[in-house]
Amino acid sequence: MIHFSWPWIFLLLPLPWLLQRLRTRPALTAIDIPPSMEEALQSLPMQTRSGANVRQRLAWICWIALLSAIAQPWIPTDAVIQPASGRAIALAVDVSGSMDRQDFSLDGEISDRLSIVKQVATDFMARRSGDRLSLVLYGKEAFIASPLTFDLHALSNILDSAGIGMAGRSTAIGDAIGLSIKTLQADPAEQKAIVLLSDGTNNAGSVEPESAAELANELNIRIHSIALGSIDGERGGYQTAQSADLDEETLARIAELAGGEFFRASSTADLQQVYSAIDRLESAEAAAPPVILRHDLRLWPQILLLFCLLLLALDATMLERIRQRTGGPIRWISRERARETPARQSRLHRTPGSLLRQRFSR
Repeated sequence: MIHFSWPWIFLLLPLPWLLQRLRTRPALTAIDIPPSMEEALQSLPMQTRSGANVRQRLAWICWIALLSAIAQPWIPTDAVIQPASGRAIALAVDVSGSMDRQDFSLDGEISDRLSIVKQVATDFMARRSGDRLSLVLYGKEAFIASPLTFDLHALSNILDSAGIGMAGRSTAIGDAIGLSIKTLQADPAEQKAIVLLSDGTNNAGSVEPESAAELANELNIRIHSIALGSIDGERGGYQTAQSADLDEETLARIAELAGGEFFRASSTADLQQVYSAIDRLESAEAAAPPVILRHDLRLWPQILLLFCLLLLALDATMLERIRQRTGGPIRWISRERARETPARQSRLHRTPGSLLRQRFSR
C-alpha cells in the first residue's frame, strides 16, 4: 500500500479549476437573443476541441504528478527493522601523548594504554546491540569521530584506526565533554550517558570540565568517568611514576556533578570490570519508536511530470512552426467537418456580420 508523508498537499488539487472559474466571467443568460442572431451564431465555424483537450489533460496530469511528488509517496519494505533501545551513549576516549605508556598487559604481553582501551571498548560496544553510540576522540583538541549510529562494527573500526597523538599531545577533558554533549543534546532518546576515559589532567582546551559536567546534568546526561593508569612501581629496574599526572579528583568531581559513577582502572582486568559495571548501569530498558524502513517512490511522479512537460513543449513548438509557415492563426478542423462539402464549408466560414446582413436584407 502506498503511503504519503504529506497527504494534505492533495487539498490543492482543484486549485487550477478554481482559478479558471474565478477568471472566467459567466455569460448573461437573462438577455433575449433574437432567433435570427442565435441561428447565425450557431452557424459560426467552431474549432475542434480535440487538440485543446489533449493539452488540457496533459496539464492536469502535470499538476497531479507535481502534487504527488511533493506529497512524498513511499511503501514499507520487507527488510528487518533494526531494534532500538532508546539509549544514546557517547564514548570519549583520550588519545593524548600519555596513552603510549606501556604499563598494561593483555594475554601476558605488555602493551600501550590505547591498545588496551581499544580492545576493551570494542567488547563493550559489541554488548550494546540496539543502542546508538557516538565516538569523541580528544587530546589537545577534541573532535567527533562518529555521530550517534547503530552501526557498532563501523564504530569499532573507527576506534581501531585512532592513533596516539593524532589530536595533540595535551589533554582537553572539558572540550571532550562539550562535544559529547553536542552529539547527544538533540537526540530524542530518554536515556543519555557519556563514558569519559582519561589518563591525565585537563591542561588544554577552552572549557572547564566542571562547567561542562554541570551543563550535562542540566540536560539530563549522565557522565561516567574512568581514571586510567597503573599503580606506580618499578619498570625495568627503574622507579617510575606512571600515573603522576592523573587527576583523579577532577574526574571524580565530573562524575559527581553529572550524576554518574567514577571508576579507577589500574590494570587490564580493572578496565574490563569497569566497562562491565557501566554496561550494567546503562542496561535499563527504555522503549523507542520502531524504525520504519521505506522505499521512496518520488522518482516515478517526477518522471511522469517531465514526460508530460516535454509533450507540451513539443506540441507548442510544432504549432509555432506551422503558424510561421502558414502566416496566420491555426484552426483545428475535426474529421467530420473535413468531410463536409466545399459549399457547406464556404457557408460556415462566413462572418457573423455577413450572415446577419444576408438574413435581414431579405
